[in-house]
Amino acid sequence: MDMNRRTLLKVLSLTAAGSALPGCEREVHNLVPYLLPDEQIVPGVATWYATTCQECEAGCGILARVMEGRVKKLEGNPAHPISQGKLCARGQAGLQGVYNPDRVKGPLRREGERGKGRWQEISWEEGLSTWLEQLHAHHGSNCLISPPVNGSLATLFQKVTDHLGGRMMIQENREIHTLRTANVLSVGKDTLPYYDIGEADFILSFGTPFLEHWISPVAYGRAYGQFRQGRPMVRGRFIQVEPRLSLTAANADRWLPITPGTEGLLAIGIGAVLIEQKLTRMSGPLPQSHKDLFSMFSLETIAIETDLSAQTIRELAEEVASADAPLILGGGPAASHTNSTINAILFFALNFLLGRVDQPGGVQWTSSTQFPIKTKKHDRASDRVLSELTEDFSQNRYQLLQLYRVNPLFTLPPSTQIQQLFSQAKFIVSFNSFIDDSTSMADLILPVHDPLESWSDVISSEHSAQPTLSFSQPVIRPLYDTRDIGDVWLYAARQLGEPQTLEFPWTSFTEMIKQTWSPYLQAQEPNTSPQDIWPHTLQRGGYWPDRYVVSGTTLPPEVIPYESPQFLGNSDEYPFYFYPFPSLALHDGRGANRPWLQELPDPLTTRMWGSWVEINPLTAKQLHIQHGDIARVSSSYGSVDAPVVYVPGLRPDLLAMPIGQGHRTYGRYAKDRGCNPLTLIGPAFDSLSGSVATGGTRVNITRLSSGSELALLEQSGQTPFLSHLHQTGGL
Repeated sequence: MDMNRRTLLKVLSLTAAGSALPGCEREVHNLVPYLLPDEQIVPGVATWYATTCQECEAGCGILARVMEGRVKKLEGNPAHPISQGKLCARGQAGLQGVYNPDRVKGPLRREGERGKGRWQEISWEEGLSTWLEQLHAHHGSNCLISPPVNGSLATLFQKVTDHLGGRMMIQENREIHTLRTANVLSVGKDTLPYYDIGEADFILSFGTPFLEHWISPVAYGRAYGQFRQGRPMVRGRFIQVEPRLSLTAANADRWLPITPGTEGLLAIGIGAVLIEQKLTRMSGPLPQSHKDLFSMFSLETIAIETDLSAQTIRELAEEVASADAPLILGGGPAASHTNSTINAILFFALNFLLGRVDQPGGVQWTSSTQFPIKTKKHDRASDRVLSELTEDFSQNRYQLLQLYRVNPLFTLPPSTQIQQLFSQAKFIVSFNSFIDDSTSMADLILPVHDPLESWSDVISSEHSAQPTLSFSQPVIRPLYDTRDIGDVWLYAARQLGEPQTLEFPWTSFTEMIKQTWSPYLQAQEPNTSPQDIWPHTLQRGGYWPDRYVVSGTTLPPEVIPYESPQFLGNSDEYPFYFYPFPSLALHDGRGANRPWLQELPDPLTTRMWGSWVEINPLTAKQLHIQHGDIARVSSSYGSVDAPVVYVPGLRPDLLAMPIGQGHRTYGRYAKDRGCNPLTLIGPAFDSLSGSVATGGTRVNITRLSSGSELALLEQSGQTPFLSHLHQTGGL
């Protein structure tokens, strides 16, 4: 057989790529999709495509390095306002989404009993026909649950759902949902502000994990570098208040281990000192409602409840007031209780007292109203609303359940009875790329493209100091028999009614995005020719105006009387507070099927590839529990077994576990690995936002056995961190 040099190089690169994946002898012929025609591919020469990361809702701009039609590397886009050339570990692991061997490779129909994992491969024609039949049969009783989406896809989802008399529900991150609710109640803004960390000179954070997974971790991580060492002769000071020493707290100048759930009470104490000593900086007089709020409790009472001395509270207030550009943040454990929204309102009220609203280094709102697509305020479903959806399905108000890139069976505690939603739905359609816990209960799976294979537009005014329009474009051809989610729903729109009725004249989602945005982009850059404006914007990764509207906040925030946190479980039987925290790598569990993220060590414990329970060493010794023992953590609602890890940066009355593991199914890298600590959480909700109070359930711990092998970064005896634990004995 004759073989020229070009063919030989292609074969060699194909073989090397195939050898790195499981089942390579069967899958090699599917590994290299060709984005460019064969004659345009130059072996060894990379092509870079600007697109948008969709591993979380932040919408960072990225550059994809493509060689021989295969995406090899993802990096931050230096020109993009959010990422500015940076990219987190989860963004880097996006490659393992598109090349994951457990992707659904074509439409599937359930066979046998629901949830038993028996599937039949079908054609797209049969799959779409089945879906459309169900939409017709359940007109007025269909429900779509989606993650936060905006732009063209949100418009498409909403108009089709409205046309069918159905309901579109957005399952938002519960902490973000709580913060958004606080903004609506306090200042009437249904959007998140931008916290200008980079220009602040002092940060007082009530548990906010802004160096881990909060809102936009890349943007805030980069801003933190600016805060610490990005300005001549200025190094910002940072104090973190939270019960557990998180990665963010480990970077602080001072960590204060407060009693769980009392963060808002501490904010009241600080505000009282500011008012008492006339250290406030408001432009006008202090409203009487604020005076009443900040005088609700004596400093001595606050000191007892928070486990911080009155002197410490006074010092905090004075230190905040002495800074030129102080900034108050709140989140993480402070947003995991039944009073989370009230806490968030109090944190914003402190920024108001300090005159830090709409100021450099303070809390800022920007507006994206200049964009032709307005971000509609969709039905953001709280955890409580999702749990109540079960009643709607049991009463046949809804019968058809549709899922797009959500996994409520994993992200909601079983105590919310969310599993009944899947047993009561007459028919379930999933548009997910993997058979996760929720998709495994579907009757029909219509798999969509990976984000690196598809189109989208993302409007953001919450993740950077300026509104941003980002575009995702395919950087490779689809590997499998999947379709773009926009094309699937456009097809449904054409079949369900006249295109003019739904105002969707386009034949493809690509055409919809291009024709929606091209006139606007041309108006913004009139010196660019019409034929060049679209490729020019794609090459840059989107459009972000130099000038934008700053949405001012002139009125003082509304305040709500303080409520103490409520805990489920008797303190005698369940003596420990409990905090299940989102994993740095796996977040809420969506990253558990990426081996790169499973292999990423936890920064403080170096633990990987599993679950663990964190306990203070002094508490563990009192209970005769050794590092590495298998222990059972139990509540009134369930129990989980996990190895014990000593963590001195933990209150003695607190246990903590990472969220992300414990999937019943989600591919070979996630299935039956570790445990889901949400199993322990009872049906306690934040009184205002409806978010599950993940920190509102008390627990107990019991030693089961010894001799566990912990997967750690270092295994030569003990890690330096663990050696320090045993030498110091903890706190």
